[in-house]
Amino acid sequence: MEKIKKGRLTYTWEGKGQIVPAQETKLFLWPQQQVESAAKEGSTVKAGDCLVQFRAEYLQQTIDKKQAEVERLRLQREQQQVSARGSQRVSSAAGAALTLQSAQNRLAEAEQKAAEAQAAYDGAEAGGQGEEGTGGQPGAEEDPGIQEQKQALYQALQSAQAEVQSANQALEDAQNAYDLACREDAAQEANDANAREAAELGVQDLNVQTEQAESELQKLREYQDSGGKICAEQDCVVLRSGIQEGAVTTGSEILVLGSGGWRLRGSVSGEDKEQLSAGKEVEITLPSSEKRILKIESVENADSSQSKEEGQSQSEGQSGSGASGETGAFWYAPLPERVEGVYNKAFTWTAKTESQEEYEQMIPLSALREGTDGTYCLILTESSGMLGTVQSSKRVPVSVLEKDSQNAAVIAELSREDQIIVSSEKYVEEGDQVRIIENAN
Repeated sequence: MEKIKKGRLTYTWEGKGQIVPAQETKLFLWPQQQVESAAKEGSTVKAGDCLVQFRAEYLQQTIDKKQAEVERLRLQREQQQVSARGSQRVSSAAGAALTLQSAQNRLAEAEQKAAEAQAAYDGAEAGGQGEEGTGGQPGAEEDPGIQEQKQALYQALQSAQAEVQSANQALEDAQNAYDLACREDAAQEANDANAREAAELGVQDLNVQTEQAESELQKLREYQDSGGKICAEQDCVVLRSGIQEGAVTTGSEILVLGSGGWRLRGSVSGEDKEQLSAGKEVEITLPSSEKRILKIESVENADSSQSKEEGQSQSEGQSGSGASGETGAFWYAPLPERVEGVYNKAFTWTAKTESQEEYEQMIPLSALREGTDGTYCLILTESSGMLGTVQSSKRVPVSVLEKDSQNAAVIAELSREDQIIVSSEKYVEEGDQVRIIENAN
């Protein structure tokens, strides 16, 4: 039995957490190196001590290969520089122009010869006609010698005219050849310009490749100068390592290092993260069942990588808050005194906050019942009968204002003296007779 009480509701948040380093650092390994030895997970490494030792012979082989690559790129660059200067060539149009000029000269000579042959033939024709008109008799036959001379002049004229035709055809052919040669020279010049531009771009590309290879070679020599070791910059603990001894690295392997001491990290669900803030008190319970009260130092939203890691920890049986992927934030607090700092050591936590409002009527949650006509509770009533005083249950409707994990703030027709039924050995309904069992203690 319980009686109504006045007070405030108490809201409770709880979750899981881990002991983590104050600082976490991710260290990426050198690429294309063979691991000789590496610090194990959970090991403590002093500042200046070796975290990873790479094999010296393999490093030297890598340096030799990179040096050969640099030399090869330099030679290729020199070849491209020669190509970028272009090549010497004789213009096709220059030879075609000489042929054209020769054809023009030949035509001029042929025309000159044809004109002279024409004049000689015309003169012979005119002389023969004058002789016949002055001294010859009508009907008299022309002298055979004159006829033979005229025939020779006519043949010479025909030959000269044929030479003119031949020279004209040669000139036309030479002109066509010259025009074609000019077009070919223009096309070749454009091709040469494109080839020079491509070669210049090739030189620029090889410059970039050479600079990158030289930078990588310099980095490899720095690795060699450091003895092929990656050393700790400060005292740290190896939290996680994806390194296998004897394997050749790809550059994606990571060492996660913890430093700066230890602190507590509590996982908070997305629904509860607005309820916790710096200065809030929480109670932690360690695996040894030891309890400590402490104050939250800070609250930080969980990024996607932290949420993923938290989910992985839960799947491995480690601590976390809620189901995988539900972590919305983390609270942090200093590691309490006399608590050993062990990475990922689990604990549970609880935080409580009272409601701002003080309620006049609060009853235990176990007293609430649901019926077809709403929420109610049962109280104990007494009546007199033939057999004496009889105790029975009476139904009282209630309106629920707010709840916490144990109580409900309500409005109901209840007095401070009413005894509210919160539990029973058998199911009790309104009107059932009840008997109070006193506790033995």
